[in-house]
Parts: sequence; C-alpha cells; structure tokens
Amino acid sequence: MEEEVAARRAATELDLLRWEKKAASTGKKKRGRVELRRIEDRTSRQVRFSKRRSGLFKKARELSVLCDAQVGLVVFSPAGRLYDFASADASSIGEIFGRYWDLASTINDLNTEAQDSGINCNIQNKQTPAGSLSDLLINIGQWAMEANLNELNTDEIRGLEEAVTHALAVIRDKLMAKENGLTKLNLK
Repeated sequence: MEEEVAARRAATELDLLRWEKKAASTGKKKRGRVELRRIEDRTSRQVRFSKRRSGLFKKARELSVLCDAQVGLVVFSPAGRLYDFASADASSIGEIFGRYWDLASTINDLNTEAQDSGINCNIQNKQTPAGSLSDLLINIGQWAMEANLNELNTDEIRGLEEAVTHALAVIRDKLMAKENGLTKLNLK
C-alpha cells in the first residue's frame, strides 16, 4: 500500500518536472497580478480604455445571454463620450433604469408606510418605533428570540401580533402590486 502511494507521488513529481521544463522551453511566463493605478500618459489611457470597454461590453452581453438577465451598462470615456449597452430583451437602457427607479420608489413607499402607521412595539418595556419595514422585521425577529414569550403579558403579545400582522399585510400588498405590474409589462 505504501509502495503504491510512493509510486504515485513519484509519478506526479515527474509529471510536474516535465511540465515545468516544457513551460521553460517555450519561454512563456505567467504574468502575475498587475497593479492597478491611473495611467499617466493620456494617449495610452485612451487606448487602454477602448480595449477594456470592448471587453466590458462583451462580458455584459455574455451575462445577458447566459443568465437571461436584463443588463444595462453606462460608461463615460475620459473624453466625456457616452457608451451604453442594453440587453436584447430590453428595448433601451432607459427601460432598465426605469425598472430600477420603480423598485427604489416601492422601497421608499414601504418605509414611508411603516413610519406613517406609527407601529410601536412594547416588548420588555422597550419602545421601538419602526423606522422602516425591514428594521421592524429584524426587530421582531430579535425580540422573539431574546424574549421568552411565556414571560410576556397579554398586551405585549398582542402588540407583537399586531406588528407582525401589519408587516405581513404590507409585504403581501406590495408583492401583489409588483407581480401585477410585471405581468402587465410582460403582456406588452
């Protein structure tokens, strides 16, 4: 058994030596890691930008095709020119950014609704106003783990139930609105 292991190890070392000799004879060396820093020469910088830009757009296109993702890419050259890329399933870069802004406004609406509803949870004598819906959900989870629910009084448990129910209702409403909006976009 030990002889087999030693023979395999020797064969592996021999293969490694052959590979190193072959690599040395071809004259090719590994590049190693290149330090990233600003290119001082203006023309060299412009040439490098052009080459890197084409590679970046190629990767964006590959990501779009392979993963069926909507990709939007905006690049400004050092000279101030605008280059943009939108995946094939999006009619324009504006459509992709429009979806982003719609999502951002929905998140802001959720936060505003949570603040406007004035949700307060009094658990273990802690008053915690909900700054945002995600903060509220995190706080509820922490309270549930920290607090022994058997030690809470009826009012505290009802307050917790009310907060969880409200958060769940808001999330369901927003999810339904988003699904309906996406369905309408797909039908167009």
